[in-house]
Amino acid sequence: MADAAAHLLPQPAGAGGALQQALNRLAETPAAIRARVQQAAAGQEPLAAEVLREISETVLPRELTICVGQQPAAVLTIAQRRLTGLTLCRSADPADGAEDPDAAARIFAARLRTLDAAANGAGFTIKRRPCKATEGAGSCTAKMLSDAMGAAGNSSPLDRFHARATPQAEAWMSCGRGGNLDGSGGPEELLCQLDAVRTVLAAKGACPSAARMPAPKPECLMLPVSPQRCITVVSVCGEQLLLTLRADAADAVLRMWTEMFPGS
Repeated sequence: MADAAAHLLPQPAGAGGALQQALNRLAETPAAIRARVQQAAAGQEPLAAEVLREISETVLPRELTICVGQQPAAVLTIAQRRLTGLTLCRSADPADGAEDPDAAARIFAARLRTLDAAANGAGFTIKRRPCKATEGAGSCTAKMLSDAMGAAGNSSPLDRFHARATPQAEAWMSCGRGGNLDGSGGPEELLCQLDAVRTVLAAKGACPSAARMPAPKPECLMLPVSPQRCITVVSVCGEQLLLTLRADAADAVLRMWTEMFPGS
Protein backbone atom coordinates (compact mmCIF):
# COMPACT_ATOMS: atom_id res chain seq x y z
CA MET A 1 0.00 0.00 0.00
CA ALA A 2 2.73 2.44 0.99
CA ASP A 3 4.64 1.65 -2.21
CA ALA A 4 1.53 2.27 -4.28
CA ALA A 5 1.06 5.61 -2.55
CA ALA A 6 4.65 6.79 -2.59
CA HIS A 7 4.86 7.57 -6.29
CA LEU A 8 2.08 10.15 -5.89
CA LEU A 9 4.07 12.18 -3.37
CA PRO A 10 6.20 15.15 -4.41
CA GLN A 11 9.55 13.84 -5.56
CA PRO A 12 12.81 14.89 -3.88
CA ALA A 13 13.48 17.41 -6.65
CA GLY A 14 12.05 20.04 -4.29
CA ALA A 15 9.13 22.39 -3.95
CA GLY A 16 9.02 23.05 -7.68
CA GLY A 17 7.80 19.53 -8.42
CA ALA A 18 5.09 19.71 -5.75
CA LEU A 19 3.99 23.13 -7.00
CA GLN A 20 3.80 21.86 -10.56
CA GLN A 21 1.65 18.91 -9.47
CA ALA A 22 -0.69 21.26 -7.63
CA LEU A 23 -0.91 23.61 -10.62
CA ASN A 24 -1.66 20.69 -12.91
CA ARG A 25 -4.55 19.63 -10.70
CA LEU A 26 -5.88 23.19 -10.46
CA ALA A 27 -5.81 23.36 -14.26
CA GLU A 28 -7.88 20.20 -14.64
CA THR A 29 -11.17 20.55 -16.50
CA PRO A 30 -14.42 19.98 -14.60
CA ALA A 31 -14.85 16.77 -16.56
CA ALA A 32 -11.43 15.49 -15.44
CA ILE A 33 -12.19 16.36 -11.81
CA ARG A 34 -15.55 14.57 -11.97
CA ALA A 35 -13.89 11.55 -13.56
CA ARG A 36 -11.31 11.34 -10.76
CA VAL A 37 -14.02 11.66 -8.09
CA GLN A 38 -16.05 8.94 -9.81
CA GLN A 39 -13.00 6.66 -9.96
CA ALA A 40 -12.47 7.09 -6.23
CA ALA A 41 -16.15 6.42 -5.52
CA ALA A 42 -15.92 3.27 -7.63
CA GLY A 43 -12.88 1.99 -5.73
CA GLN A 44 -10.48 2.63 -8.61
CA GLU A 45 -8.23 5.05 -6.69
CA PRO A 46 -5.99 3.98 -3.75
CA LEU A 47 -7.37 5.60 -0.60
CA ALA A 48 -4.02 6.00 1.18
CA ALA A 49 -2.42 7.59 -1.88
CA GLU A 50 -5.25 10.11 -2.15
CA VAL A 51 -4.87 11.02 1.52
CA LEU A 52 -1.12 11.58 1.06
CA ARG A 53 -1.80 13.77 -1.96
CA GLU A 54 -4.35 15.83 -0.03
CA ILE A 55 -1.80 16.44 2.72
CA SER A 56 0.92 17.45 0.29
CA GLU A 57 -1.32 20.00 -1.48
CA THR A 58 -3.41 21.52 1.35
CA VAL A 59 -2.13 24.82 2.73
CA LEU A 60 -5.08 26.55 4.45
CA PRO A 61 -6.57 24.68 7.44
CA ARG A 62 -9.09 22.09 6.26
CA GLU A 63 -11.11 19.33 7.87
CA LEU A 64 -11.55 16.30 5.63
CA THR A 65 -14.20 13.66 6.24
CA ILE A 66 -13.55 10.41 4.39
CA CYS A 67 -16.65 8.35 3.69
CA VAL A 68 -16.36 4.71 2.67
CA GLY A 69 -19.54 3.79 0.90
CA GLN A 70 -22.06 6.09 2.53
CA GLN A 71 -20.59 5.99 6.04
CA PRO A 72 -18.06 8.44 7.55
CA ALA A 73 -14.89 6.47 8.25
CA ALA A 74 -12.30 9.06 9.30
CA VAL A 75 -11.83 12.78 9.98
CA LEU A 76 -8.52 14.47 9.16
CA THR A 77 -7.25 17.98 9.85
CA ILE A 78 -4.57 19.39 7.58
CA ALA A 79 -2.77 22.75 7.45
CA GLN A 80 0.42 24.03 5.83
CA ARG A 81 0.86 20.68 4.05
CA ARG A 82 0.98 18.86 7.38
CA LEU A 83 -1.43 16.35 8.88
CA THR A 84 -2.39 17.57 12.36
CA GLY A 85 -5.09 15.03 13.23
CA LEU A 86 -6.53 11.71 12.03
CA THR A 87 -9.41 10.12 13.90
CA LEU A 88 -11.12 6.89 12.88
CA CYS A 89 -14.88 7.17 13.33
CA ARG A 90 -15.32 3.59 14.59
CA SER A 91 -12.18 3.17 16.62
CA ALA A 92 -11.23 3.23 20.26
CA ASP A 93 -8.16 5.36 19.58
CA PRO A 94 -8.05 8.31 22.00
CA ALA A 95 -7.47 11.86 20.87
CA ASP A 96 -4.13 12.67 19.31
CA GLY A 97 -1.54 13.48 21.95
CA ALA A 98 1.93 13.13 20.45
CA GLU A 99 3.82 16.38 19.99
CA ASP A 100 6.94 14.87 18.42
CA PRO A 101 6.56 14.76 14.59
CA ASP A 102 8.04 11.25 14.29
CA ALA A 103 5.73 9.91 16.99
CA ALA A 104 2.76 11.66 15.36
CA ALA A 105 3.70 10.09 12.01
CA ARG A 106 3.75 6.61 13.56
CA ILE A 107 0.35 7.11 15.23
CA PHE A 108 -1.24 8.52 12.07
CA ALA A 109 0.36 5.80 9.91
CA ALA A 110 -1.17 3.08 12.06
CA ARG A 111 -4.60 4.70 11.76
CA LEU A 112 -4.29 5.25 8.02
CA ARG A 113 -3.30 1.61 7.50
CA THR A 114 -6.33 0.57 9.58
CA LEU A 115 -8.57 2.83 7.49
CA ASP A 116 -7.15 1.53 4.23
CA ALA A 117 -7.54 -2.09 5.35
CA ALA A 118 -11.13 -1.48 6.50
CA ALA A 119 -12.00 0.12 3.15
CA ASN A 120 -10.55 -2.96 1.43
CA GLY A 121 -10.70 -1.41 -2.04
CA ALA A 122 -14.23 -0.05 -1.61
CA GLY A 123 -15.18 3.30 -3.09
CA PHE A 124 -14.70 6.44 -1.04
CA THR A 125 -15.50 10.14 -1.13
CA ILE A 126 -13.84 13.10 0.59
CA LYS A 127 -15.77 16.04 2.01
CA ARG A 128 -13.75 19.18 2.73
CA ARG A 129 -14.56 22.21 4.84
CA PRO A 130 -12.53 25.10 6.31
CA CYS A 131 -11.58 24.80 9.95
CA LYS A 132 -9.46 26.54 12.57
CA ALA A 133 -5.77 25.73 12.75
CA THR A 134 -5.01 23.16 15.45
CA GLU A 135 -2.88 24.67 18.20
CA GLY A 136 -0.09 22.69 19.83
CA ALA A 137 -0.83 19.41 18.07
CA GLY A 138 1.79 17.03 16.77
CA SER A 139 1.89 16.99 12.98
CA CYS A 140 3.75 15.35 10.12
CA THR A 141 4.28 15.81 6.41
CA ALA A 142 3.02 13.42 3.74
CA LYS A 143 6.58 12.16 3.27
CA MET A 144 6.97 11.40 6.98
CA LEU A 145 3.60 9.63 6.99
CA SER A 146 4.47 7.58 3.91
CA ASP A 147 7.83 6.56 5.43
CA ALA A 148 6.14 5.54 8.68
CA MET A 149 3.59 3.47 6.79
CA GLY A 150 6.38 1.70 4.92
CA ALA A 151 8.20 0.97 8.16
CA ALA A 152 5.01 -0.35 9.74
CA GLY A 153 4.46 -2.61 6.74
CA ASN A 154 7.76 -4.34 7.48
CA SER A 155 7.10 -4.68 11.22
CA SER A 156 5.63 -7.55 13.20
CA PRO A 157 1.97 -7.64 14.30
CA LEU A 158 3.03 -6.80 17.85
CA ASP A 159 5.04 -3.82 16.57
CA ARG A 160 1.90 -2.45 14.96
CA PHE A 161 -0.06 -2.86 18.20
CA HIS A 162 2.90 -1.26 20.00
CA ALA A 163 2.66 1.81 17.74
CA ARG A 164 -1.02 2.28 18.51
CA ALA A 165 -1.10 1.43 22.21
CA THR A 166 2.16 2.74 23.64
CA PRO A 167 1.28 6.48 23.29
CA GLN A 168 -1.59 5.80 25.73
CA ALA A 169 0.66 4.08 28.31
CA GLU A 170 2.45 5.58 31.33
CA ALA A 171 5.27 3.05 30.90
CA TRP A 172 6.10 0.20 28.54
CA MET A 173 8.52 -2.68 28.12
CA SER A 174 8.97 -4.91 25.06
CA CYS A 175 10.66 -8.30 24.86
CA GLY A 176 11.70 -10.33 21.84
CA ARG A 177 11.53 -14.08 21.46
CA GLY A 178 13.24 -15.78 24.36
CA GLY A 179 12.31 -12.97 26.74
CA ASN A 180 15.21 -10.65 25.86
CA LEU A 181 14.46 -7.01 26.65
CA ASP A 182 14.20 -4.96 23.43
CA GLY A 183 13.20 -1.56 24.77
CA SER A 184 11.34 0.35 27.45
CA GLY A 185 10.08 3.79 28.36
CA GLY A 186 8.54 5.60 31.29
CA PRO A 187 9.28 6.44 34.93
CA GLU A 188 11.76 4.15 36.69
CA GLU A 189 9.27 3.21 39.40
CA LEU A 190 6.74 1.93 36.86
CA LEU A 191 9.43 0.16 34.83
CA CYS A 192 10.48 -1.72 37.99
CA GLN A 193 6.87 -2.88 38.40
CA LEU A 194 6.74 -4.06 34.80
CA ASP A 195 10.02 -5.93 35.16
CA ALA A 196 8.75 -7.62 38.33
CA VAL A 197 5.60 -8.76 36.51
CA ARG A 198 7.67 -10.02 33.58
CA THR A 199 9.92 -11.99 35.91
CA VAL A 200 7.02 -13.57 37.83
CA LEU A 201 5.17 -14.59 34.68
CA ALA A 202 8.29 -16.12 33.17
CA ALA A 203 9.04 -18.03 36.38
CA LYS A 204 5.51 -19.43 36.50
CA GLY A 205 5.59 -20.38 32.85
CA ALA A 206 2.60 -18.13 32.26
CA CYS A 207 4.44 -15.97 29.74
CA PRO A 208 3.83 -17.37 26.22
CA SER A 209 7.06 -15.82 24.93
CA ALA A 210 9.04 -17.81 27.50
CA ALA A 211 6.99 -21.01 27.51
CA ARG A 212 6.21 -21.62 23.84
CA MET A 213 7.94 -20.82 20.56
CA PRO A 214 5.91 -19.48 18.95
CA ALA A 215 2.75 -18.81 20.94
CA PRO A 216 -0.22 -20.64 19.37
CA LYS A 217 -2.35 -17.51 19.33
CA PRO A 218 -2.13 -13.87 20.46
CA GLU A 219 -2.76 -13.50 24.19
CA CYS A 220 -3.71 -10.49 26.33
CA LEU A 221 -3.62 -10.40 30.13
CA MET A 222 -4.99 -7.52 32.25
CA LEU A 223 -3.62 -7.20 35.80
CA PRO A 224 -5.28 -4.55 38.02
CA VAL A 225 -2.71 -3.05 40.41
CA SER A 226 -4.90 -0.28 41.87
CA PRO A 227 -8.26 1.37 41.16
CA GLN A 228 -6.41 3.93 39.05
CA ARG A 229 -3.97 1.71 37.18
CA CYS A 230 -3.49 -1.69 35.55
CA ILE A 231 -0.71 -3.60 33.82
CA THR A 232 -1.43 -5.18 30.45
CA VAL A 233 0.71 -8.02 29.12
CA VAL A 234 0.28 -9.04 25.47
CA SER A 235 2.16 -11.77 23.56
CA VAL A 236 2.20 -12.40 19.82
CA CYS A 237 4.35 -15.03 18.06
CA GLY A 238 6.73 -15.25 21.00
CA GLU A 239 7.15 -11.49 21.38
CA GLN A 240 5.84 -9.66 24.43
CA LEU A 241 4.75 -6.13 25.36
CA LEU A 242 3.95 -4.91 28.87
CA LEU A 243 2.08 -1.64 29.41
CA THR A 244 1.22 0.37 32.50
CA LEU A 245 -2.14 1.97 31.80
CA ARG A 246 -4.38 4.41 33.60
CA ALA A 247 -7.85 3.03 34.25
CA ASP A 248 -9.39 5.43 31.75
CA ALA A 249 -7.03 4.18 29.00
CA ALA A 250 -7.26 0.44 29.70
CA ASP A 251 -10.63 -0.13 28.01
CA ALA A 252 -9.54 1.79 24.91
CA VAL A 253 -6.34 -0.25 24.58
CA LEU A 254 -8.26 -3.48 25.07
CA ARG A 255 -10.58 -2.49 22.23
CA MET A 256 -7.52 -1.82 20.06
CA TRP A 257 -6.34 -5.33 20.85
CA THR A 258 -9.64 -6.97 19.91
CA GLU A 259 -9.77 -4.92 16.69
CA MET A 260 -6.30 -6.04 15.64
CA PHE A 261 -6.51 -9.62 16.98
CA PRO A 262 -10.18 -10.67 16.82
CA GLY A 263 -10.94 -13.99 18.44
CA SER A 264 -7.84 -13.97 20.63
